[in-house]
Amino acid sequence: MKKFIFKLIKKSFLKFCQKFEKKVFTNYLGTPYGGWYFIAPKQSKNINLISAGVGEDISFDIEFFNNFESKIIFVDPTPRAVQHIQEVIKNLGSEKVLDYDLSSGEQPVNSYDLTQIKEDNILLIDKALYNKSGLKIKFFKPSNDEYVSHSISNFQNRFDRNSDFIEVHTITLENIINTYNLDKVDIFKLDIEGAENQVLPDMLKKNIFPHQILVEFDELSTNFIKPYLKAFYIFLLLFFNNYELVKTDNFPNYLFVYKRSELFKN
Repeated sequence: MKKFIFKLIKKSFLKFCQKFEKKVFTNYLGTPYGGWYFIAPKQSKNINLISAGVGEDISFDIEFFNNFESKIIFVDPTPRAVQHIQEVIKNLGSEKVLDYDLSSGEQPVNSYDLTQIKEDNILLIDKALYNKSGLKIKFFKPSNDEYVSHSISNFQNRFDRNSDFIEVHTITLENIINTYNLDKVDIFKLDIEGAENQVLPDMLKKNIFPHQILVEFDELSTNFIKPYLKAFYIFLLLFFNNYELVKTDNFPNYLFVYKRSELFKN
């Protein structure tokens, strides 16, 4: 009976998404693992990109910078992700000498074209994006040690609160914006392993409206009913706050665009 209810809710959710999808021309940058669909900004300079949950594949972020001059703020406390970004920063100015590794989500640093990127263009915040700043919380390890992504909700381990974890500190989107005096957020990219369910409602509550939200609803990859109900609720919140769902082909990744942004102005 539970399996039947789950299938019914999942099917209803997917139909709900199809009904409200706005078909707009999109671009794709990055590898199959680390890449994302987005709408090309009308301006090519002074773009703020906040990329949360970066892992060891920042192909989208690097290619986005090389197409649109940007300030990139990476947010991730995962030890391997921090090490990866630090290695990238050490190699700024270097040419791309290797092709991307398309078989995994772990990219060699010299597979990125870093020739045009300077230290002023990149910032690393080694904290977990959440709905409250300054908390010290459990950050659960993935079930497979080869994987990089940790999770606050621990959906990888069936939401078990007793599995292995590290402790990290949290930060909110509002805190990032205020600390670094950002006048706007053009691209808000979220691959934060379930914490999007707390971050997005908090963002809207505080009247923060990024022009584009690129978000993976990670918990939808489980066979649980509750993640679909939470995603349905957040989709409604976004719709009621003037966001449009733009069709993408990479479930459970979604692209939302703010209808009042420059993207929809002539």
